[in-house]
Amino acid sequence: MTISSDATMRLCETVRMLRHLALNLPDPVCLSFLAQENGPLPEPASSSVRATERAINAAFARIGVRTLQYLHGGEAQLSSFEYFISRKICEALDYRYEHFDDAGDVTAFNRLLKHFEFDGAVPHIETLLLTTHDHARLLVHASANRELPPVVLALPCGIPFDLCRNWFDALSERFFVVTWETRGLFGACEAFDRIAVDTDAQVADMISVMNHFRLSTAHLMGICGGAVIALSAAAAHADRVNSLSLWHGDYNLDDNDLRTAHQQNFEWLMESAAQDRGEAADLQAMFLDQSTLATTPESIAHVVLYPYVNPELFYRYARLNDALNKTELAPRLTRITAPTLVVAGDADATTHIGGSRHIAASIKDATLHVERDGSHLAFFSSTQQSKQTAFRFLEEVLQPAVA
Repeated sequence: MTISSDATMRLCETVRMLRHLALNLPDPVCLSFLAQENGPLPEPASSSVRATERAINAAFARIGVRTLQYLHGGEAQLSSFEYFISRKICEALDYRYEHFDDAGDVTAFNRLLKHFEFDGAVPHIETLLLTTHDHARLLVHASANRELPPVVLALPCGIPFDLCRNWFDALSERFFVVTWETRGLFGACEAFDRIAVDTDAQVADMISVMNHFRLSTAHLMGICGGAVIALSAAAAHADRVNSLSLWHGDYNLDDNDLRTAHQQNFEWLMESAAQDRGEAADLQAMFLDQSTLATTPESIAHVVLYPYVNPELFYRYARLNDALNKTELAPRLTRITAPTLVVAGDADATTHIGGSRHIAASIKDATLHVERDGSHLAFFSSTQQSKQTAFRFLEEVLQPAVA
């Protein structure tokens, strides 16, 4: 590949990565071309800049974004989301804007656009829409080999599947893995106010996914807020759960000493925004400030910012998470009989290690595993340490099926 073809491939990959944010921003989506460090800004009227704009427009059109507006030299006017998108696009282009000067490069780029999978579809993952009993539409993902022992992933509530894609791929090497994205937040859902948002509804979604794939039993793996969904399913449907693992769970316990400052702030934010759409819109406006990016890990910002990108998504996200936060855990924990692994990290500032200790102590015969230097961010990077912990437990509890 030439330098320009490398950059154009990175541009397509970056637009694909940013699709959840860009598709849900209000029109027009504003972008700026940035300079690297203290370098000069590109000349807005130059033919190179105009050609680059056309290329970016074409790439974003492939994901359904039709209206882009360029504010050259106006990066301070961008929302946090627009600034993040601008920065990632400029990084993909190496902060150089002459990749599309040559007619041959433009032809090659147009050929790439035609064949590039901007939706992230890959042959080894089946994606389908499943409609629940209350007419919520779930976006469901499944790995290829249905003969392997089944693992059902409960993702962090309201966050795109891409966040846990590395984990999905790693587990798929040894297991049949299925997961779904949160009701009301993905796919068409014009009648959000008519669907249930409580924890039991999300548990029912998990069971619907299992039923669709005719899984009589499975291992449930709950991540962050998904841990509450997984443990609730294990309590209510003991006959469907042969084992359970809870990873860096977000447990809203009465004792604030068992919750991080992040958890306490998140509880307030979700409860406040869940009151009504007006309150949600007022709170969502805070996230438009570019300073909010300073506290968002760069490597996962393209997915964790998704539910904050517009007032309606934020309201829905708050309704669902507020319900999870208000779930009474104590009676559920005592009903769990499946072998259970509870995982926490000793360096996690997102969820409290003490909360995981409490959960493990409250489930009969549960095992607590504390990962050295473990954290939310380390988990989502799918570190070798975390994968070994998962595989060791799964192969132990699923040994007859694996053998």
